[in-house]
Amino acid sequence: MLKRFKPGRRTLLLCTVLLCVLFALNGCGVTYPKESLKESIVRICKNEYKVDVKVATTGKTIVIYLPLENLMDFTFAVTKEAGEKINDVILSVARVALSTDAQFDFYCVIAHDVRIPEIQIVIIKSVEDVKRLLLNDISRGEYSKRVLIDLRLNPQSQKERSVKDVFRKMGLDDKWQEQVMNDFFRAEPTVLGDIGYWNKRFYIKDITLPEFLAEQMASRVRIEFREDKGLVDGFNLKSAKGTYIPAQDGAIFRLEVLAEPKLVVSEGKQEAAKKVLSVVVPIAAHVMHTYRFTDFNRVEIVNVNDGTTVKISKEALENFRTKKIKLEDILKQGQD
Repeated sequence: MLKRFKPGRRTLLLCTVLLCVLFALNGCGVTYPKESLKESIVRICKNEYKVDVKVATTGKTIVIYLPLENLMDFTFAVTKEAGEKINDVILSVARVALSTDAQFDFYCVIAHDVRIPEIQIVIIKSVEDVKRLLLNDISRGEYSKRVLIDLRLNPQSQKERSVKDVFRKMGLDDKWQEQVMNDFFRAEPTVLGDIGYWNKRFYIKDITLPEFLAEQMASRVRIEFREDKGLVDGFNLKSAKGTYIPAQDGAIFRLEVLAEPKLVVSEGKQEAAKKVLSVVVPIAAHVMHTYRFTDFNRVEIVNVNDGTTVKISKEALENFRTKKIKLEDILKQGQD
């Protein structure tokens, strides 16, 4: 994953103020009927912000594609101009999502630099989170941690490049290449990480709350390891991945974390692993509680460094949150 997109100064505060005004003006009326929802988003973006977008919907998810000419600078940071346009589009979608008779749970903005279309930014937000922000049910800081922002190479472009290399080695005719590509390698994504836009085609899925929460927990872990000085000084976070796994005996949230200690820890590897767990477990407990999500059996935290897994039941996670048990109790009960 590449450098994370950081919104500019006129982000949360500006959006919050404007959305509150819009929310008050619109009341409970339907300003954007579901029959013309896509056209409404395209029109607002064009008329008010002078940007051209494409819009698609799937299930309860709205997806917007935004091509930009100067998405990133030479350091792979999002430019100020691009950041403002992305925020404008996000605001436009929120306006529509909050005043339509269509039922949507999530909206997603895909932006890429037309000079380097292989690199994309994907931003995913929950409509319910926006409403809770407007009602002061969650803080701006909490809201910002609920937004998924991913800057990475376009998954479909990587797939097609690899497959076409194989085709060239096989000497496959161009006509057959396209047919095989369409039949086997241009399917809709099954995970959030494969969402994107490539060669005039959306690669999107209907986002579900459980997978959104799994990705959010991993995102919060990355934020914590980036912003906490003690963690920054002590660890190199290589990766954090969240997955929701449905199962007959109860669904599982799995968090795989690879955090390497920068220095030799005097207390040993066990103490370093405990430090990582002291970050991840509270995050898992917080997310499950604040979203009131109960459709799971346990949370599994995998320490990729040594391959150990800590299994925490739903009940134990809640008991930890309410301080009825300590981290040491979880370690004793659930470590493999």
